[in-house]
Amino acid sequence: MEGSMVVKVNVSLPEQVLQDIDRAARENHTSRSAFLVLAVKHYLEEKEEAAALERRRKAAEGIDRFREKFGNWDATAELLKWRDRH
Repeated sequence: MEGSMVVKVNVSLPEQVLQDIDRAARENHTSRSAFLVLAVKHYLEEKEEAAALERRRKAAEGIDRFREKFGNWDATAELLKWRDRH
């Protein structure tokens, strides 16, 4: 949190969830706020990684459809041919 503005927020949590957060923060030798920052950052990173994986999966499907339509195609060889002609 260094170097950035800190903003306070109020949230409502079930008591057991707050107890679990406090226990985890103690186990990690950190404050509740610092633990929550790390937890949210981790969640957002995981979500972005999942989205990136989905984009790669869709790209691979597109490549597979291209191969089905045109057969195996050596992109490197085609680029070298194009370069040599220009």
